[in-house]
Amino acid sequence: MGRKKLERPAVDSLFLTVSKMLVPEFILADFDIYGAQEFRDRWVIEMREKAGIIPKELQGISDEVVFDGYCAPIDTLSHSFVCKPIYLRIYRRRYKRSKQAIHYSNVYDFTLKGMKMVPEMGFFLKEED
Repeated sequence: MGRKKLERPAVDSLFLTVSKMLVPEFILADFDIYGAQEFRDRWVIEMREKAGIIPKELQGISDEVVFDGYCAPIDTLSHSFVCKPIYLRIYRRRYKRSKQAIHYSNVYDFTLKGMKMVPEMGFFLKEED
């Protein structure tokens, strides 16, 4: 008799749930988590743009579009957890036309104007004032 043993959820399911706790869903729509590091004074979650999200300038062209590395990362404050701030280090993909040197990348609005933090964090802090 006794209680029925609870099945442990799949690791992928747990990872997705925890990801949604730490990273805003609007960022998870276009970016994947590639790693996380703990430092003495902060956490940093590395995010990379999902493959295949081609910039508008290159969509529908006949030339071959090739992946050409990543743009410089953007660090933005997500929120605090266990008394340490959590920063998202976001890497956007860089593309170019084959045999050309001009690079293109997608543009995202991750932060509130004038602040290096996700909108949810900025709205929370404004409510506290």
